[in-house]
Amino acid sequence: MYYISLFIHILSAIFWIGGMLFTVMVLVPASRHKIIAPNRGTFFKIIGEKFSHISWVLFLILIITGITNLTTRGFDWRLFFSFDFWQAGFGYFLGIKLIIFSIVLIISGLHDFYFGPKAAELMESNPDSNHTQTFRKISSWLGRLNLVFGLMILYFAIRVVRG
Repeated sequence: MYYISLFIHILSAIFWIGGMLFTVMVLVPASRHKIIAPNRGTFFKIIGEKFSHISWVLFLILIITGITNLTTRGFDWRLFFSFDFWQAGFGYFLGIKLIIFSIVLIISGLHDFYFGPKAAELMESNPDSNHTQTFRKISSWLGRLNLVFGLMILYFAIRVVRG
């Protein structure tokens, strides 16, 4: 059971981080193409909604498989209420990973449910306004932050198991 759960956990993380990398490296540059540029808001609205739905399902899967990974490795829940557990090694790196993941959930909520949709809407209705540019920049920076935090989670996931 542990290896199946771990496989699903890693695959979900790959899909989520890979999707963000694909967005940054392929979709954003492609959106500047003369064919897409006039409909850039719609382009990002469609892609953003699809990826947002997938991301939130992946977050749920990551939470479920993360818990499953810990329980199938024999961790007793009482251990997580011990101050000493979080001070070194496995617990320390797990704690950092969980804190960063919590930050990712908050940033994703802000990006996916407010700033991203608002930016896409404004790009269609009034693409050259300062208001639009502000929402685009905030949305873009939230996405970038999530990518950086996602890569940090990956790093600390390695530290959890490798020390």
